[in-house]
Amino acid sequence: MNIRDKLYAKENKTISKAINIDDSLYEKIRQLTEKVYDAKLSDVINVAIEEYINRNKPNYYAKPKNETVTYRNLMLRKNNIDKIKEYHQQTGISFTRLVNGAIKEFFEND
Repeated sequence: MNIRDKLYAKENKTISKAINIDDSLYEKIRQLTEKVYDAKLSDVINVAIEEYINRNKPNYYAKPKNETVTYRNLMLRKNNIDKIKEYHQQTGISFTRLVNGAIKEFFEND
């Protein structure tokens, strides 16, 4: 990976998007941003989505039983939003479940 690959093009700006995130996944990300990475929550979620897109195998993950969710406002990259919307059109899986799936796989592939 080239160091410059860490930079984003201007057209791939961040866009505010409010979605329901499983509270257990959100808490894991919060822990990473406090203890491991110098990054914002949205930065980690964008990385999780980018890894998910690179695998190109969108999967449905049901909300776990007794899981609570919170409607959260995130700053997601335009390209990530566009690709997740494309997956939604292809699979019928909701945007929210696809993003939660990306986060879930991020922790499983750690």
